[in-house]
Amino acid sequence: MSAGRFIYLTTFGTEKRLLLAVAKNLREVLGFDVRFSHLLLPPSVGYDPRRKQHRGSALLEHLSKVYYPDMLKFLALIPFDLYEEGFNFIFGLAKLGGSHALVSTYRLWSGEERLFFERVCKEVNHELGHTFGLMHCKTPLCVMNFSNTLQEVDAKSRFFCERCNKILPKP
Repeated sequence: MSAGRFIYLTTFGTEKRLLLAVAKNLREVLGFDVRFSHLLLPPSVGYDPRRKQHRGSALLEHLSKVYYPDMLKFLALIPFDLYEEGFNFIFGLAKLGGSHALVSTYRLWSGEERLFFERVCKEVNHELGHTFGLMHCKTPLCVMNFSNTLQEVDAKSRFFCERCNKILPKP
């Protein structure tokens, strides 16, 4: 495999079964192999005690310093509740066309493991889609369709529509 073709995945407090499910999802949907990264994240990065949430952009900026020579993209699963100015909360964040993304598992939780894993995989694919230059899509089932509620996350698929899929790089 050529240099720069791995998606690196890290987590801060997420169970191993979820990491393995996300890695499998990334291979199935995007076709890229996954490597695991072990990082320590200071718990105070981006934390707003008044809101009891972490500012997603502060965490993303902190994580953007992480680089591996064979890295295509870097994704962090975060158990914290995230927000951005103008939003009560966000499920995840990525810089359009950037190399780093993060997804919060905090509000995606379901007592049913299958549904929880599915939601996380959808948001992972969505945020990584942004790193590949994809904007929000109007196709209802496309994973790039904007989600502001769990019902909207549940309504879309974890796959990219035909138009979005054409834009994605191939492994």
